[in-house]
Amino acid sequence: MSFHILLLEDDVALARLTKDFLQQQGYVVSLASHSQKAQLLLKQQQIDLLLCDVMLPGQSGFEFVAQIRQSYPGPILFMTAQTQLQHQLTGLGLGAQDYLLKPLDPRLLLAKIQVFLPKATAKPQAERSTEYRQFNLLLDSQCRSVTLAGQTLPLTHAEFMLLQTLLLQFGKIVSRNWLFREQLGREYDGMDRTMDGRVSRLRKKLQAVDAKWNIVTAWGEGYYLSYENSPAV
Repeated sequence: MSFHILLLEDDVALARLTKDFLQQQGYVVSLASHSQKAQLLLKQQQIDLLLCDVMLPGQSGFEFVAQIRQSYPGPILFMTAQTQLQHQLTGLGLGAQDYLLKPLDPRLLLAKIQVFLPKATAKPQAERSTEYRQFNLLLDSQCRSVTLAGQTLPLTHAEFMLLQTLLLQFGKIVSRNWLFREQLGREYDGMDRTMDGRVSRLRKKLQAVDAKWNIVTAWGEGYYLSYENSPAV
C-alpha cells in the first residue's frame, strides 16, 4: 500500500500537476482546495503527510495547521510564494517540518517528501482501509469499485468520483460551485448543466438497484447523498 499524501492547494492547475507527478512516484494523493475539505479528509482517512499552501481562501494554511496540529501528528510541508523570513519562521514555529518556496521544482518536492516517506510502498495494507460503507453501499477507492446491495455498480470515472465525494460527506450538502472547481476544473457560471446531468445519471443507477438511495438537489446550494429520505445536515 502506498503512502497517502493530502495536498491542500487552491490553484487547481498546480494541484492537478502535483498530484499527477506524485502519483507517478507511487504515492496516493488526495486534493483539497479549502481547509474544510482538508479537515474532513484528515478525520476520515489515514493521511501520512500534509502538503499545505499558505495563501488559501478563507482560512489560511497557517491558521489551518494551528487548528489541526494537536490532532494530526504526521509531517507537514508548507508551500508558498512568500519569501519573507518571518513567514518561514511562522510555518516552522507551527510544527511544520519544512517550508517550500513556489514555483516548486518537482525533484526538490520529491526529495523533501522522501525524507519523511522514504519508500512509497513500505506501509502494509492492513494499516489503512480504502473501503467506505453506508448501509448497503460499499465503495473501494483503491480498486475503484462500487457494490450496492451485493451487486457491482458500473460507473464511469466521473460518476465514481462524484459518488465518492458525496459518500465521504454523506448527508451533507456539497456545493455545485465546489464540484465544478474540483471535478471539472472550472467555475460554475450559473447556466452549465454538466453536473446536473452527471448527478441525474448516477441517481438512476443507484435507484435501479435500490430505490431508497437518492441524490437530493438542495436548490441554490448543491447536492447530498441520502438513504430512505435521510435529511441533510
